[in-house]
Amino acid sequence: MSRYLILFFICLLVLSRAPLLNAQDGPPAPTLTVPTLVPMLETAAPVEVLFAVSAVADIIASGLFRVGVLYNDPPYSELTLRGELSGFDADLLRKIATVWDSEIEFVQVTRLNALDKLNSGEVHAVASAFVRYRDLDALVDFSQTYLRGKQALMVTANSPYTIPAELSDQSIGYVLGTRTEKALDIWRDRLGRELNLRSFLTLDRAVAALTRADIAGIVAEEQALLRVSADAADSVKMLEEPVVSESHAFAVRRQDAPMRHLLNRTLQFLSREGDLDVLFREYFPGATYNGDVLTLWTGIGDGVAPDEFAREIPYPSSPALPRIRSAGVLRVGGLIDAALATTAGQARLADLNRALITEIAARWDLSLELIPSNPDSAAELVNSGAVDLVLGVKPDWSEVTALDFSAPYLLHGDRLMVRTNSGIAGFNNLRGRFVGILIGDATARERAEAWADSINTTVRFIRTTESGAALTLLDHNNANAIYADSLALLAHLEANPNALRLTDRWYSRSFYTFALPYNDPDFRLLLDYTLQELIVDGTLYRLTAPLIVSDELPAFDIIPGASQFASIELSSDSTDAAP
Repeated sequence: MSRYLILFFICLLVLSRAPLLNAQDGPPAPTLTVPTLVPMLETAAPVEVLFAVSAVADIIASGLFRVGVLYNDPPYSELTLRGELSGFDADLLRKIATVWDSEIEFVQVTRLNALDKLNSGEVHAVASAFVRYRDLDALVDFSQTYLRGKQALMVTANSPYTIPAELSDQSIGYVLGTRTEKALDIWRDRLGRELNLRSFLTLDRAVAALTRADIAGIVAEEQALLRVSADAADSVKMLEEPVVSESHAFAVRRQDAPMRHLLNRTLQFLSREGDLDVLFREYFPGATYNGDVLTLWTGIGDGVAPDEFAREIPYPSSPALPRIRSAGVLRVGGLIDAALATTAGQARLADLNRALITEIAARWDLSLELIPSNPDSAAELVNSGAVDLVLGVKPDWSEVTALDFSAPYLLHGDRLMVRTNSGIAGFNNLRGRFVGILIGDATARERAEAWADSINTTVRFIRTTESGAALTLLDHNNANAIYADSLALLAHLEANPNALRLTDRWYSRSFYTFALPYNDPDFRLLLDYTLQELIVDGTLYRLTAPLIVSDELPAFDIIPGASQFASIELSSDSTDAAP
């Protein structure tokens, strides 16, 4: 046999195996373009290059927003038979470009070359090629999470299992070369035990093994499982609890804070306007969009333009993490003495802040130095070097050139408190009736009137003190409802658990965060990861219980990954757990 004939048969063999490789996360896109390579576990080293100019500068100069996307990742981004890019991410990016009054150019990337294209400036951001895990934070900066997905566990329809933990000793299938391998590592570490895993080359083969009862379940990205099981939907089911929740966010070059802020403010604007909810219902019919995953800051404005953000990238002169580790001390501002608080709600907030920062300093193995100061002076305190961070700060877009903000640790906002037996569900039941507002809250009437006007309802107002709010409703019967911040209502609800209740709706949502040095990602990540570990082990729920009005925390973002950062163990052996 000639060597040419041998080469011919080798080529045939390679071509016959190619579909197996391309099908690991679903079938390849029906396109003549080179398909996106299968997911790989990222192993690149942290980027050491410091970029002087933000991607924002190029967007302003060119009027073009270039984004790297996968071309075969439905329902996020997929090249159709007509040669058009479709999907949730693709349409969201088009909306972002429209807000900026810019053109958009989609650049096909793979999971292997996306980082190179980002750092070379070929693209300004990357969408679907990166799903945020903690190890990727060393390579890029991420926008806020705009969509939460999950690595799910699929079992047969008659399976007795209801939660993933029940299968921890059963045979579980997964597909080689996908990020499911990361998810399984994280799940194993959280469980503290080895898993009985069986690998497959394709998801189709894993599903076939499941239907033959060769394995008890399959772990994979939820949307991939839904696609591959569409023809056998009656014979399988998805467990509701995720193996690992996954955060979809846009990646930008590391420490390109202006670009990160531009994307974040635009995402918040689109969320506030309802665009994200509409888009979600289009691509995920039957599911409900969880808008709480995207924290809205004060001062979003009526529009967003790239030229509102810096063209150059400023860097901290002295990064906080090496400084505090060298000194062994964490200097904290913004902590108000609870004894000096003017309201019960503010006193409780002061107690929470003290307990929270004490817990954080202990996990970092640092001494705590409290600097008497007001959180309203956060920018001055941080930028003067007087403190390392400031507690109790509400994130505000007017401050983003001077500060960064951590993930939130406490939700509060406007609620209606009514008598338990009143039958009042909201402003639609208050037409012509009296609404109490608190003396000292200068804009409460304006906020309440805006809600009443939105449903063409006229209400009347009566002023009351915070301490007298319950008496106004129960004893004096001077009001039918009290409209106030939830922190001001908690004491009354606790004192009158059978007589008073809150209506279901939040009329505003506001968050407390930490103010941090500008564009110091390692320190920001250390604090964010610590807050996430406090959520995972139940500590944050225990600390905030006196200040929340439900039995669970809001949908704060949990980025999957190791519980260690910068050689610091952030987890706890605490037995306290959120219900």
